[in-house]
Amino acid sequence: MRIWIFLPLLAAFCALAGDSGIRISGSSSFYSQYSSDETEWSQMPAQFWRWRFNPVLNLYGIPVVASVFVSSEDNMDRQSMNRIYISSSPSASTREESVLSFISTVGVGSFNPYFSELTLNAASITGANVAIMPGNFYLAAAGGRNRRGVEPSEDGPGAYQRSIYAVQTGLGSPYGSHLHLCFLYGKDTEGSIAEDSTFRITPSKNMVASLDWGAMFGRGVFRLEGEVAGSIFTRDTRSPGVDTDKVPQWVLDLTGINVSSGFGWAVDLSSSVRFSENMLSLSFSRVDPGFESMGCPYLRNDEMSVEAAGDRYFMGRKLFAGVFYRWYRNNLLDTSENTTTGNSCGVRAGLAFPGLPRLNVSYSPSSVESDDTTGTMIETSMLSVSSSYRRDVFGLDLNSSLAVTVHDNSMGSGSGDYSMVSGVLRETLSLRYPVVLTGSLAARRTRHDETREWNYTGDLRGTWYPSEELSLTLGGYYSKSESDRRMGVVAGGGFPVLDWLTAEVFGRYADYASSTEEDGSIVTGGAGMTVVW
Repeated sequence: MRIWIFLPLLAAFCALAGDSGIRISGSSSFYSQYSSDETEWSQMPAQFWRWRFNPVLNLYGIPVVASVFVSSEDNMDRQSMNRIYISSSPSASTREESVLSFISTVGVGSFNPYFSELTLNAASITGANVAIMPGNFYLAAAGGRNRRGVEPSEDGPGAYQRSIYAVQTGLGSPYGSHLHLCFLYGKDTEGSIAEDSTFRITPSKNMVASLDWGAMFGRGVFRLEGEVAGSIFTRDTRSPGVDTDKVPQWVLDLTGINVSSGFGWAVDLSSSVRFSENMLSLSFSRVDPGFESMGCPYLRNDEMSVEAAGDRYFMGRKLFAGVFYRWYRNNLLDTSENTTTGNSCGVRAGLAFPGLPRLNVSYSPSSVESDDTTGTMIETSMLSVSSSYRRDVFGLDLNSSLAVTVHDNSMGSGSGDYSMVSGVLRETLSLRYPVVLTGSLAARRTRHDETREWNYTGDLRGTWYPSEELSLTLGGYYSKSESDRRMGVVAGGGFPVLDWLTAEVFGRYADYASSTEEDGSIVTGGAGMTVVW
């Protein structure tokens, strides 16, 4: 995709600027980077460029925002990185009691909408979306291409082109008390990629319906939210249909189910109460193994969990203490040979008195038990202590922070045990001159079975701010362990060229030696510019 494709869009915006009721602002940036690193397994190319274009058009009080991202890293062998999204929120304007005041959001391009936890959540869509709310009635719709077709190769099975469409409607705003019905339909496009006798994937189809609610009482003191959903997932739309008298024909025609179709249920409940200086929360989630939602790419099925937490503040929130507990289990219907049960709990505390160092401490042990032939039990504990202190030293601003983490992982059998202890000390000093110095020292000790290894890292950087627009940074780092050594120098800065144009440069030299890899060095350089209007 070429940059010049979007120049007519910028020209059209600029042509409108002459109207007194139209205001244009925004920014655009271009960055290019080159590296001598030719590592085959790295997904970062040795040379690439990225362009961002973010204009804001205020059209007679109605904001229209565009977000464009284009990169040479885009590859037809995987899902697109390039994104264009143009949206507006007319209800944010001052036009009360008009048709436009009912429109919460309207947009077109590539976006990641959120309807509910179990229907549409974090899925990428290239298409259009709209949300309106006249009075207490809410209606939202989104749809378009979820992913493009990717031809199969030796590196992966490929992917069919997929489309997703969703509707959410009901009473109340999704950000407050509400009762909504959500529907989602997703389908792969047959023939969108080449097929042969060695094909490893099949075109799928998915239908999800849910009831989503939220209730708040006492000005948010008590909150109750939840969702119940059911799904039909067809793994192969080309499979034979269902021949049965137990299901009405109109249901078969409406859903399009066949012998590869499966059904599943899911529920997600949560509640919290806040009173005085206390905060209590409780949640429950169950996703059956047959539940699938194309709109929730990160949802894990065949799992049930319960979580509870409580926090208490003292002395005007200068002290706090909290506890939490989580239990989860998979293989809910005993459909696999292995069942995993996990328990984790923890305590946390902190203090923040004026003029004294801030301190936070947390400890969380957990265990995971696998009910298989080995009866594996994994026990893990995590202790974390962090502190920060900002003070004046000889008229200079000094900010210190220290973090220590102790992690221990035991397999029970003694084989495969792992532990790690790390500490990081960071100092930031602001001089009277417009210079900020940042230094850090880190040490980490790891143990895997009987093998122990120490790693030490030092980092020192300084940034000079001769003006609000200009900055220059120079620094270096050194890292040493028993198996490798790494060191490098980093330099960069931002330079104002004009009132509306800023240039930036970046450079890094890294040298490394390892007992497991070939020694070498990497040179990386980058340059870019940003336009603000």
